[in-house]
Amino acid sequence: MLGLLWLYGLFPAVLERYAFVPLLLSAVLFGLPHGALDHLVPLRQGWRLTRKWTGLGLFLLVYLGVVLLYLGVWTLWPVVAYWGFLLTSALHWGHGDLDFLERRLGRTRAWHSGATLLLRGSLPIVVPFLAFPDAYERLARSAAQAFHTPLPAGPLWSASLLQGLTVAFVAVLLVSVVDTLNCAASRWAAVTELVEVALLLLVFVWVPAELSIGLYFTLWHSWRHLGRLLELNSRPLRLRPLSMNGLRRLALDLTPITLTALLMLGGLFLWSAPRLHSAEDLTALYLSLIAALTLPHALLVGVMDRTFAHVVGRSLRDATS
Repeated sequence: MLGLLWLYGLFPAVLERYAFVPLLLSAVLFGLPHGALDHLVPLRQGWRLTRKWTGLGLFLLVYLGVVLLYLGVWTLWPVVAYWGFLLTSALHWGHGDLDFLERRLGRTRAWHSGATLLLRGSLPIVVPFLAFPDAYERLARSAAQAFHTPLPAGPLWSASLLQGLTVAFVAVLLVSVVDTLNCAASRWAAVTELVEVALLLLVFVWVPAELSIGLYFTLWHSWRHLGRLLELNSRPLRLRPLSMNGLRRLALDLTPITLTALLMLGGLFLWSAPRLHSAEDLTALYLSLIAALTLPHALLVGVMDRTFAHVVGRSLRDATS
C-alpha cells in the first residue's frame, strides 16, 4: 500500500490508465483462487455432514445453488444484487481482518469489537464509495447492462445518503479506535492496528477506487486468507508451519475450483459479450461473478472461524500446559 501511494504520486496518469489491471489479474492471481478451497474446508474441519460422499455432494450442491441464485438476482434486481454485494464484501473483509488481528496480533474480542469489524470492512468499501461515487455508479450500470437489465437514468443515490454514510463511518472509526486501545495485546499491537487503519484510509481516499480496491482484494484480503488456508491440514484441524510442500499442496488444492470459476466467467462473457464495450464492462461482469461467489464463501468462513478459534485455543492451552 505504501508502494501504491508512492507510485500514484509519481505516475498518476499511468496508473489511472491501467487501473482495472489488478482486478482483472485477480481472476488467476490470489483473488478468485482465495475462495477455491471452500469445497475442502468442511472435510478438513471434520464436519459430520461431509464425512460421506452424499453429504459432501449435498454441501456442494447448496453452495452452487447459492451462486446461481445470486446470478439470477443480477438478472432480475441488479440494484439489490449490487447493494448486497457491497454489504457482504464489507462484512466479509472486515471479518477477515478482525480474525487476522486476533490470530496474529493477539487481540482479544469484546462486545465492541464489532466496531473494528465494521471499520475494517468499511475502509475498502465505504471510503472509496464516498471518495469516488461516480466510479461506483459506473460499475453498477455496467453490471446491470451486462445482465441485460439496464438501470433507469438519473443518480442512483442522493447526496444525503453520502452524508449519512460519512457520519456513520466517522462514528465507527472513533469507536474502533477505543476498541483497539482496549483490546490490543500490547502497545506495539495497538500502534500496528492504528497505522494500518491510517494507511488504508489514506489509500482509499486518494487512489482511484478501481485501482485501490483491486490491489486490496488481491494483495491484502486474499493474501491473508490464503495464509489461513496454509494452516488447514487434514482432519483434525491443526497448525502447521509454512513450507514449500504446504504452498505446493495449497496450489494444487485451489486449481480445480479456480478453473471451474474461470469457466463460469467464460460462459458469462460469451452470453453478455454483445453488451460489453470496455475494460470497465468486463470488470463489472467479473465482479458480478465475484459477488455470487462471495455470499456462500463468506458464510462458510464465518462457520470456519468458530471452529478455528476453538481448535487454536485448545492447542495453545495444550502447549502452555
